[in-house]
Amino acid sequence: MLDGRLEIVVLAVLLVAGLVGTVAYRRRFRRESELAATLESRLAGELPAGRGTHLERSPRVRRIDTRDGDQLVPVVRIDLETADTPGMKLVFDYVADVLEAIHPELDGRDVTRYDLEFSFGPDGLLVEGECRRVTIPAAFADRLLEEETYRAFDLRKDVEQVDERDDEVGTLWKEC
Repeated sequence: MLDGRLEIVVLAVLLVAGLVGTVAYRRRFRRESELAATLESRLAGELPAGRGTHLERSPRVRRIDTRDGDQLVPVVRIDLETADTPGMKLVFDYVADVLEAIHPELDGRDVTRYDLEFSFGPDGLLVEGECRRVTIPAAFADRLLEEETYRAFDLRKDVEQVDERDDEVGTLWKEC
């Protein structure tokens, strides 16, 4: 055993470090939770479920991942009321609508990409529906909102091209 004072000092330092870490984690978690709630309210306002849509419910933010400190990756779930696999035109119409709803709220933040998960198909006690993911680089979301001639069709073509290369972030219709 060492001197009793040294043990107390070491214990105090560990306690302070633990408290500082806990406070920092809670602040970051609270900021991300507030941001997710803001994004969900925008999605609910812009893309309500109901008659005339294929949405089972409004898209919702599943989580906001962080990469390398402050880089954000919003993950949005879109539940479709379709029994079959939806067509790419429908998928990218929803991708464009979701990006138009949430991207302005994330302006000024370091977003690297958007992960949009689509669930569809029969879902019940014995059967599980399918889930497919589309990943959109933030630069494509910028173009969608800034250029009037760049629409869902153009976005789809760009994601298809990026999906074929390994050097860029972009995913077209992979399993969740």
